[in-house]
Amino acid sequence: MIQLRYLIVVSILITSCKSTSEFTGFSYDPPDVTNTTGKTIIPQKQRIIGAGTPKVWVSNEFEAARAVDFYQVNENTFEVLITPENFPINNSPWYAFDIWGDEARAINLRLKYKEGEHRYLPKIYRQTEGLTFSHIIQNAEYDSATGSASFRIFLEETPQRISAHFLEHIRFSDLVKTISAYNQDFISIDTVGYSNEKRPILQITVDETADSPQKGVLVLLSRQHPPEVSSYRTYQYFFNTLISDTPLARDFRKEFIVKSFPMVNPDGVVNGHWRHNARGVDLNRDWKNFNQPETQAVRDALILQTQNSNLRVMYGIDFHSTNENIFYPINEDVKTIPDNLTQRWFPLVDTENPELHFVAEEFDTSSPIAKNWLYREFGIDALTFEVHDELDIESIRQLGVTSAESLMRLLLEEWKEQKSNN
Repeated sequence: MIQLRYLIVVSILITSCKSTSEFTGFSYDPPDVTNTTGKTIIPQKQRIIGAGTPKVWVSNEFEAARAVDFYQVNENTFEVLITPENFPINNSPWYAFDIWGDEARAINLRLKYKEGEHRYLPKIYRQTEGLTFSHIIQNAEYDSATGSASFRIFLEETPQRISAHFLEHIRFSDLVKTISAYNQDFISIDTVGYSNEKRPILQITVDETADSPQKGVLVLLSRQHPPEVSSYRTYQYFFNTLISDTPLARDFRKEFIVKSFPMVNPDGVVNGHWRHNARGVDLNRDWKNFNQPETQAVRDALILQTQNSNLRVMYGIDFHSTNENIFYPINEDVKTIPDNLTQRWFPLVDTENPELHFVAEEFDTSSPIAKNWLYREFGIDALTFEVHDELDIESIRQLGVTSAESLMRLLLEEWKEQKSNN
């Protein structure tokens, strides 16, 4: 009877509070973004390209690479052409390539974009005697007229890798290795579907609730947009805090199951896409029509939760990256169960990370994005958690850990109150 009453209340709230305006895209979206039936993409040809004399070489023959062409501009200047998987497209120009020369020398290197402008600071790293040396190239000069970026590098005869973000621990192959190493009894891994290119859509379930008669569910989504790496790293620290061996995490896992989908767009990640999946679609605009197999897989896996009367989905987070640290919650006037959890959580995250200058901007539920589907399907509050593109790794670690801890406390308090009211 309690579960029935809950579902009736949720149904009433969804019916009464749903926005009636037709969503066609955010201000930064390209035209026709909500048409998610599939569009033609331009596959990237993987190859090694040489230019100049003595030769300078560029390669995109590795996972997550993106460099479409390479040529010499003048004696000491070379240009890498970076194009998206298809267009029009949001401005998220991902790049990653290896570069080396037939002889060691300094050159000027320009990143030239088609259908986009420079966004991510270039990172460079190389391996020497088993050690990895890396740094952010801080002196890149941005040309506002062309949208390109230029910087000087010293070529070596062994490859150095230049990329929009460091690739360690963010590739699809890294995810597969990580989850295969989990040895906790309360963690299970499932393939809930397959991408367009037949890569598995992975679900990580954390369940230590044992025989609890009522169990809460926390939903985590990440990597719908491949280049949004700072948020993926934040998700990693967040998730690792949930599964850690601390009193708070153990208490949380007694009451809550975690359903995590760490890489919703594996094809885009592997192929170095700017934003879309292998069918040229922005997956975070497909949470109404569900035309793509990736969103279908996550939807179907989560809907299974409603078939168990002992489970109650309580909250959802979709991790993304942009040019600031920002929470995008559901408008507080929209009634959710629990109500306005994000508005209560945000001050805790902001207080624990004051140097990050977090802001919050509320949105209605009209757009076909993941958090709004979670609201429509389960009546819950949900959040788009945006992390600054260039946030440093120590700040990411602190943000992931502290935000997970404060959310666990908040959800446990809410869960205790709801159970006492029932």
